Amino acid sequence: MAAAKVENVIDSSTVIQNQNVPSQTNNPLSRKLNKILETRLDNDKEMLEALKALSVFFTENSLRTRRNLRGDIERRSLSINEEFARIFKDVKEELESVHEDVQAMSTCCEEMTDRLKAAKDQTQDLIIKTNKLQGEK
Repeated sequence: MAAAKVENVIDSSTVIQNQNVPSQTNNPLSRKLNKILETRLDNDKEMLEALKALSVFFTENSLRTRRNLRGDIERRSLSINEEFARIFKDVKEELESVHEDVQAMSTCCEEMTDRLKAAKDQTQDLIIKTNKLQGEK
């Protein structure tokens, strides 16, 4: 009889534990914690880089800094993008300057080509006569 009571106690505790297992997997917080705990950071280089970048400006772990973290990240991202835009603007201006120089060189080359063609047309008769005279000698 005592053995039967022990078995009932063991069976009932097993049932209670088994009932809790599905609720833990349905609990969003539990799922998130399990996902974090199961994450292998050794293999996730992007996550490691993100955590290293975060550790540069997130030095104090307090309620205020955690609440302001999103805003801080957005401001940091905005300043990085503004710096990129400023640098890209400088590059664009330099490329426009190079483009203008190349256009000026192209115009100059076209003018020289036109002059060479005109000189060739003007001297064509002279070259033909010179060749004819050399052939008669």
